Formats: sequence, structure tokens, C-alpha cells
Amino acid sequence: MSRIKKKVIRLVGIENHVDINKNSQTEFLFQYQKAVLLTLTEQGIIDEMQCQKCIDKLTEQFRK
Repeated sequence: MSRIKKKVIRLVGIENHVDINKNSQTEFLFQYQKAVLLTLTEQGIIDEMQCQKCIDKLTEQFRK
């Protein structure tokens, strides 16, 4: 069995910082959360019905 080398990674800075929240970047935040739900479904962590229910709730929150 091979040994896995651990690497230390350190954040040294952020360029072009944009504050992303429900008020300023609504569509981006909605699509990002939807993508996370779809990824969880693909990985078998949640099923398709759970995913759809969550997407429906997200849609209600963002599309008011």
C-alpha cells in the first residue's frame, strides 16, 4: 500500500472579492445551492424525491 503525502495549503489572499448573499447575488446563490443538491443526488446521499422537494423549497424562497 502506498503512502499518501499530506500537503499543507494556505490561503494567502482573495482577489475580486464579491459578497454573495440572498439580496445581492440571488440567481447565483440559487443556482449554486441547486447544483449542490443535484450533486448530493448523483452521489446517492439523497434520493430524487428529496432533491426535488429541496429544489421546490429553494424556488419558493428565491422567487418571491
